[in-house]
Amino acid sequence: MIARWAVAIVSFEPNFIFIKTRKTAGTSLEVHLAEACGPTAIVTPIYPANPLHAPRNWTHYYNHMPAREIRVAQPERFVSAYKFAFERHPVDKSLSYYAMLRHSPHHYSATGPQSWRDYVDQGEFPVDDGLYTDDDGTLIVDRLYRYEELDQSLIDISDRTGLRHRPLTAREKTGFRRDDIPSFAEVMADAAIRNRILQAFASTLRHIAY
Repeated sequence: MIARWAVAIVSFEPNFIFIKTRKTAGTSLEVHLAEACGPTAIVTPIYPANPLHAPRNWTHYYNHMPAREIRVAQPERFVSAYKFAFERHPVDKSLSYYAMLRHSPHHYSATGPQSWRDYVDQGEFPVDDGLYTDDDGTLIVDRLYRYEELDQSLIDISDRTGLRHRPLTAREKTGFRRDDIPSFAEVMADAAIRNRILQAFASTLRHIAY
């Protein structure tokens, strides 16, 4: 399954391809990684814009572009580059996505879910495995990192690509969790909702265990 508005970055030096998924600090990572890329890198725009983020060479590319489309556009680069994406616990990812829909001025809609129960009933969960798998569901990135291990993952990415390691300081699209958003523990304790979310993410969980 592909995100409805579905690379964030194709870098030639350092040689990597970052596949951006939803609610995994993807925009923060895009800003962070793009700063280290040269002028020939393909860097897609973000919204809202960040003055520290300089999109470039992105014609025919778009934010949340699936890896298999990048492979068609850049076949040789796709083979040689270190390709990676991030995932997050399905329940926590769904909570974060719902919080964004409810409280982000760029995503809120009066016709959207007005409660957590509405959101769960609608079943519009941020399932993104279509961004980093082939048509048959085969993983086509070199590594699928955990959002929960972000700092350690950035060290590993630096070691594998030669990218200078820097702590992640960009914080984009955060701060939407309010008192009306259930806690992770509350949702995990509700077997019916927990199992519904985990079932929706079954294709994701084939590639990363939670």
